[in-house]
Amino acid sequence: MSADAGRPAARSPAEGRPGGAGGTPTAGQRFVDVLRGTIRISGQPMPWKAVAATMIAAALPPVVCGFLFGKLAIAALIAAMSAHLASKDVRSGSAGLIVFATGLAGFVCLGNRDMTLLVAPMVGIAAATAGHYGFARPVVRGLIFWTIFTSSLMPADRPEALFLVYCLSMIWSLVVTRLAGLAATLPPEEATSSHYSAVFGAVFATGLVISVYVGQRHFGAHGFWFPLTFVALCLPPHGQLFSRTWQRGVGTVLGTLALLAVAAITTDPWWIAPIGLVTLPLGFRILPMSYTGFIACLTVTVLAFLNIATPFETLAFERLATMGAAAAMMVPLAALGALALWLVRPQALKALQE
Repeated sequence: MSADAGRPAARSPAEGRPGGAGGTPTAGQRFVDVLRGTIRISGQPMPWKAVAATMIAAALPPVVCGFLFGKLAIAALIAAMSAHLASKDVRSGSAGLIVFATGLAGFVCLGNRDMTLLVAPMVGIAAATAGHYGFARPVVRGLIFWTIFTSSLMPADRPEALFLVYCLSMIWSLVVTRLAGLAATLPPEEATSSHYSAVFGAVFATGLVISVYVGQRHFGAHGFWFPLTFVALCLPPHGQLFSRTWQRGVGTVLGTLALLAVAAITTDPWWIAPIGLVTLPLGFRILPMSYTGFIACLTVTVLAFLNIATPFETLAFERLATMGAAAAMMVPLAALGALALWLVRPQALKALQE
C-alpha cells in the first residue's frame, strides 16, 4: 500500500479559496494580494541592538551638533549617515575614503549653483566607474547625501566649521559602526562589465544634472529632494529599479498622509517633531522587512523636523512633487539605458532582468 493512501487528497491553492475550484479570487483577496505586493513585508526585523547602534552612529552626531551649533548639524547628518551606510557595504577604511571624497565634491559646490552642474556629471561617472570594481553601492549612497550640498540649507558662510564637523562626524560613525560589528555585513556587490558601467554612467550623469538643475530652480528651498530621490532610486541592484520606485512612491505618500492626519489634530511643530524621534528607529527596525514601511517612517521623520521651520503644506507639496518628478524622469532614462544595453551588449540586459 502506498504511504499516501491514508492521506486526504491535497487541494490546490485555487480550491482553498472562496472563489471555488476555478481559482477566481474575490475582490477582497485581490486587494490583499496587491497590498502585500506593494508593502513587500518579508524577512526579519533589524535587531534592537543594531537599531540602537545605527541611531548612535548616524543620528547622535547631528542631534548633538544641532544643540551646540545650529545649522552645522546638516553637515553632521550628511557625514554620519553616509559613513554608516557605506561602512555596512564595505570595510571601514574604504567607506571612509568614499565618504571623504563625496564630501569634498560637496564642498566644491557649496553656495555655487553653476559649479554643481559641472560636478554632477563627474560624480555620476565616478559612481559608474566604481561599479566596474564592485563599489557602486557605497558611492551612490554617499551621493544621496551629496545632493544636500546643492541646496540653500547649507551655511556656506562657515566652510571651515562645516568641514571640521563633517570629518569628526564621519570618523565617529565609522568607529561606532565597526565596534558594533555592523561593518561590511551586507552581501558583496558584483562588479559590472565595462559596457554596463558606460551605459549606467551616461544615464546616471544625465539624470543627476537634470534633477539638480530643475530642483534648484523650480522646487524652492528643498529642491535637493529631486536629485536625492533620483539618486536613491539608482541604488544597485538595478534589476529592482521599477519595484523600488513603486515602493518608494507608496511609502512617501503613506508617510505624508500620516503626518497630514497628525497636522489636522495639532499644528504646533513642537508637538509634531517628537513623532519623528519615534518613527526614525522604527523605520530602521522594519527596513529589512519592508522598504515601503521604511520610506514611510523616514518621510514622517524628515517632514516632522523640517516642519519646525517650514509650513507642513509646503513641505508636503514639495516632497510629493519631487518624488513624482524623479519617478517620471526615471522611466525614459531607464528605457534609453535598456535600449543602449540591448544594442551594445544584450547579455548584460538579460542578466539585469534575471
